[in-house]
This record gives sequence, C-alpha cells and structure tokens, in this order.
Amino acid sequence: MRWSNCAGRCTSCSARSRHASRDESPEPRDALATPFTKDVMAEPLPRDFRFPAVKPYMGATDPRDHLSRYKAVMMMTGVNDAIMCRGFCTTLDGQTQDWFGFLPGESIATFAVLTKKFMSHFAGSIQRRKQFANLCYLKQHKSETLTEYLSKWKKEAMGVTNFDERSAIPFFTNNLRSGPFHSDLVQNEQKTYTKLMDRATRYANAEVAEKRKKEEEEGQSRGDRAPQPQEDRRPPRSRRDWGPRLALLRHLIPLTQPMSVILDHAEDMGIVSFPEECLKISPKADPKKYCRFHQQRGHDTDECMVLKRQIEELIQREYLGQYVKRSGQDHAKGPDNAQKKRDGTGPSTSAQRKRELGQLTEDE
Repeated sequence: MRWSNCAGRCTSCSARSRHASRDESPEPRDALATPFTKDVMAEPLPRDFRFPAVKPYMGATDPRDHLSRYKAVMMMTGVNDAIMCRGFCTTLDGQTQDWFGFLPGESIATFAVLTKKFMSHFAGSIQRRKQFANLCYLKQHKSETLTEYLSKWKKEAMGVTNFDERSAIPFFTNNLRSGPFHSDLVQNEQKTYTKLMDRATRYANAEVAEKRKKEEEEGQSRGDRAPQPQEDRRPPRSRRDWGPRLALLRHLIPLTQPMSVILDHAEDMGIVSFPEECLKISPKADPKKYCRFHQQRGHDTDECMVLKRQIEELIQREYLGQYVKRSGQDHAKGPDNAQKKRDGTGPSTSAQRKRELGQLTEDE
C-alpha cells in the first residue's frame, strides 16, 4: 500500500515510467533485423566465397542499370537465389540503405520479390528511353561523314528500348545519303545487323583513308607548281633611276623668304623632317651661329644647305608654293642675287624650264 501511494515519486516508479516512454518513441530497428525469411538467412555461403565489388546505388540514377550490373557480377560467382538476396543489401547506400532497413521482417523470400520492391520504390529515377521507331528518323546530314553518322547511330541504338536487329537493317540503309556505300548496300543486302555494322565500319575507314590520301596528293601537286626562284636578269638600274634626285645647288628654286621663315611655316604644317643625327662640326665653324634645323651651332639656319634641299623637295611635291620666286618678283631679291643676275651667273631660263620638265642631262 505504501508503494501504491507514492504517486510516481519513488525510484522504481520513475524507472518504469522511463522504460514505458522509450517503448512508445519511434526508435530505429535492431541492426540485426532483416526483411528476409528464415530460409533465406539459413542458406550457407559457398566455401571460399568473396563478394565482388559493386558500385553502391544512391537512388539518383536509373535503378535498372544498377540491377543489371549486380546480376552480371553475381552471375560469375555462381551463387543461388538466397545469396543473391543477402548480397544485394551490401550494394545500397544513403537513402537506399534507409529504404532497405524499413522493409517488413520476413517479407522477402526470393530475389524476384526483392527486385520488384526495389524497382517500385525507385521508379521515379528511371530514365525514359527512346522508342525503337525513333531510329527511322535518324538521317545522315549532308555535311556528315560516314564515320560521324555511324558513331551517332550506334549511340542512339544503345539507348532505345526493344531494339530489333532485323528491322534496324532497312532503317540504317534508308537513312544513308546517296553515294557509293548506299548503292552497295542496295545491291548487296546484308543478312544480319552484325554484318551491316562491320561493312559500314570498313567503308568508313576507307573513306577516311581516301580523304587523307587525296589531301596528301593535292599538297604534293601544289608543291610541284610552286614558282621556283629565278635569277634576276633585268638590266642594272641606271643612276637616273636611283630614287628622287635633288637638283644641284646652283639650280635650286629661288625663294621669296629666308629659309628660317619657311622652316617655321613648314614646322607648323607638320611637313618638315628634322635630321636625327647632328652634323660633324668643322674646326673652322663659327660657334656664334646656330642652326635651328640641325639644333646645333656652327652655321646659320638661312645658310643650311641640307634645309635648302628639303625645302626644294617640298616645293617639288607641291608644298610651300607661296615662297617660290616668280618672274617679276624683286622684293625678296638681295644684292647678291642682283649681282648674279647682272653677271649672268644665275640659272638661265632654259635650265630652269628643263628642270621643271625633268629634261636635265647628267652634266646639267
């Protein structure tokens, strides 16, 4: 009576209460619990049996592929149906292992029952394969070689359901483009699918070899037609053809302004080319004079003959025409030029006309 009035406060009542609550909670099954029947579990393993390695199934891929691999491996060991059942659980992992653990006890007596339950639970992962009739529309494209088409055909044929080798022969023949191989298959119909694939492979290899040989011959032909370097037998160029010739100093076009003024204008126009190297300074050079064209001392800008020649070139190229002294222009004529004209030492009109027409002789 004393224990009945403890209202659960004693140690014994607390232990019984915890045990009862634990029995009602969803505890995992015993690790040794199995869904197989006693006959399946009682079957002994063959002597020296070693279970082959099989990639675990996680539930994400097609369950048919996993079953096919498992059957092929276990077939080599020669085990019976009971060992097939007990070995299958070792190839499961992740959610598939959880599924197997919750199967009811003694619910599986044969491997066929296990396969049916397995396929039913993971049916959502089955990849829907194409129908065999789809091969009827697998045509060879215009730019597709026989090798490429043969590879595409074999890949598609492996993925269809209920593949029929007898019906595949006319499918493959009709899908080919017109050509020597198609004509050969029409004239010599293949009796089996294996012979058809073998003949197609040999034709594809011959096609590749023929293409390689043709490219090789075309390359040799282009090499034979390549122009051979010949000795240059043209006559040597005369001095008259050695590029643009500058007029002699005494025949340079007279100018209306000093060369320093023309240099400023040409520099603003961006048509003057300053020398990259400096001239060698003579010991007799005047250090007080400075040439802005050469950017060094020794001579004056208006006395620079190199600048004078470049201005002459620019005038011949139709630049700086406003600085050319025309007949009747005396405002830029200095005493030296007047003296030369009086003395008759300046360039004659005929020489100047010849220079403009490009008719000067070597002596002139």
